[in-house]
Amino acid sequence: MEYNFTKIQSLLKDFYNLTGIKTCIYDNEENEICYYPEKFTPFCSMLRKDPQMDERCKNCDKKAFTICKKTRAQYVYTCHAGLIECVSPILYDNKIIGFVVLGQIKPQSDSRIATDSEYTSEELDAMYRKLPNISMEKINSAIKIIDACAGYEYLKNLLHSVENKIDVLLDRYISENLTADLSVQALCSVFHLSHSEIYSIFKDYFHSTPADHVKSRRLAYARTLLETTTLPVNVICKKCGLDDYNYFSKIFKRHFGLSPRELRKKPFREF
Repeated sequence: MEYNFTKIQSLLKDFYNLTGIKTCIYDNEENEICYYPEKFTPFCSMLRKDPQMDERCKNCDKKAFTICKKTRAQYVYTCHAGLIECVSPILYDNKIIGFVVLGQIKPQSDSRIATDSEYTSEELDAMYRKLPNISMEKINSAIKIIDACAGYEYLKNLLHSVENKIDVLLDRYISENLTADLSVQALCSVFHLSHSEIYSIFKDYFHSTPADHVKSRRLAYARTLLETTTLPVNVICKKCGLDDYNYFSKIFKRHFGLSPRELRKKPFREF
């Protein structure tokens, strides 16, 4: 899946400005995609300088993701350093497509670092006291908001992706099925679209009606066969889905300025 990092970063920044809560977005393989405001608070950065503490932090993260994947539900816990962390799955079509992680939050009741490590100092303790102090009620509300935003952004991008592809799918289908029924009704049936949707797509993407676009593709293929093969013209018109030879010759000349037979008499560079 592709991600718009600028948009995600902007969303997390706005979220932080409203809540004061640090947020990270991960994909479904636990790879960090984006975060705001920083990867680690000064407290966590300093704590992780100790190899033992760094390993314990990583184990906490790993355990949280494992539980979240198993339960497919929000998991709130207190890390080994006494900070509140929360992992929430982003679900789409009943599948986990990523995770929202809120964390590095100091419990309201604690004023001193909770880790039992010997790696403590007045500086580290001072950094701990500067961590945000947010109630669980606010944390839960924040999770719901960011989860909804993440799901909305994913769905919007998904729909945009599908929309961008429909023109390619239609054009490919037409080009690969020139001898088939390519009426509006037939295309509606194949792509499960209404008449108005089909007409709208052709107008927006091809600046044409469905019938004119199909005709253009058939004539383009006919021209290619005329220039690259020695097939009889009547055979070529059938291969393009145009069984009426006289009609084929008429619209071909109107489209290219030359009849099929006249085209074959001229080098391609003169056409």
